[in-house]
Amino acid sequence: MSGHIHRRTFQVAMSDVDVAQIHFTALHRWIDQGLSFWLTEVGHPFTRLLAEGPGVPIVNLTTRISGRMLLDDHITQATWIGGIGRTSFRSRHRFMRADELMAESELVHVCVNRETREPTPVPDWLRAHELPDTVAV
Repeated sequence: MSGHIHRRTFQVAMSDVDVAQIHFTALHRWIDQGLSFWLTEVGHPFTRLLAEGPGVPIVNLTTRISGRMLLDDHITQATWIGGIGRTSFRSRHRFMRADELMAESELVHVCVNRETREPTPVPDWLRAHELPDTVAV
């Protein structure tokens, strides 16, 4: 198993916050970016998926926010793939400020044939990057 974790650190910008703290929509943008960067790093950027498939629509999203993220905070995001089934997989995302957990999110994606929209098996290249649920990120 050659699992891969994408990590990036960024500063919370004015467009990410409301009056009180981080706006929840910023987390969803960061999750999307994290998955995009992860796919690129493993050699299957979204442009390649759009050309070759499979489609990977999201069928479930859970996010738990456990800390306040504020303007100018430095956040480290980790993104990885786990929980692979026959036709589905999970992209997992963790957000830390220093050593403090700020949020965690998990998206369930179903692999589908791009023309018929019928479920299709998770490709071997994606399976090769699966990390176990117990991985320390």
